[in-house]
Amino acid sequence: MAMASHSAQALSLACEGVLRRGQSRPSLPGVSTAAEYQSAVRVAITAAAVALSTSKRLLVLAGAGLSADAGVPTFRGEGGLWRTHDVERLATPGGFAADPEVVWDWYRERRLHVASCSPHPGQRAIALLSAHLPAPAQVLVATTNEDDLLERAGVNQVVHLHGSLFDTMCAANCGWRAKDDQDNLLSLRPCPACGARVRPGSVWFGEALPSGPLEAVARFEPDACLLVGSSLLVQPVSGIPNDLAAAGRPVVELNPEETGFSQVAAASLRGAAKDLLPPLVDLLTSRTMQDQRRRVT
Repeated sequence: MAMASHSAQALSLACEGVLRRGQSRPSLPGVSTAAEYQSAVRVAITAAAVALSTSKRLLVLAGAGLSADAGVPTFRGEGGLWRTHDVERLATPGGFAADPEVVWDWYRERRLHVASCSPHPGQRAIALLSAHLPAPAQVLVATTNEDDLLERAGVNQVVHLHGSLFDTMCAANCGWRAKDDQDNLLSLRPCPACGARVRPGSVWFGEALPSGPLEAVARFEPDACLLVGSSLLVQPVSGIPNDLAAAGRPVVELNPEETGFSQVAAASLRGAAKDLLPPLVDLLTSRTMQDQRRRVT
């Protein structure tokens, strides 16, 4: 794998512009055939793997684009939920106080839709990465998504930064919270701890993120990040990869579209997570890749 001897700058340049959504060929000089295109894709994915290959504490940070590949609607993208639904009515404390049944009807509908979706190869690849990245490296998977597709793909522990769609919790903040991923019955009953109304376990607009998930990421002390399907538009989560990049830590971005972070990333790949993650994870979990990287650094 001679490519492992490239400098970080060369690796970044090798990735830039290789994958373009909706095009059969990348817009790269000298690339005119399908075979050349596939070769360029392999170069880009290998470069991204090499950029992450020295990580001992790899953070996988996933956004809406990861779940979109499984058929889960995004919130802000084209056709996203906030373009077709009233956020003030369905995802704020005030909206819930005004009409809790309307909010619950929408969340039950969303739960049903997510339950009908299946994890895709990219999500299953993340599960393989978390289980098989060669020791002593560790992986922490964190997501702003509220669905359970990563868990169903086989990831043992997922940090949900924006709450969980399948959690039901006390609306009076007594501390009671439970999984309601079987039959939605908890949403029809009062809080078993204090008798107050219960609400979905998602973080709504106007609410602060729970401190626990953010603290879990901070305690992990990541030295690299694989950023998947996130446009980094929402604080404080958007600060995580930016802070890592500012500290000189490698951040590899996978996204169908260019984002404000693309020029900052050590490598930025264009395409669907379901297509890009499996070959990238294959390389990251390869001991041959790890040993080669150690010999040249």
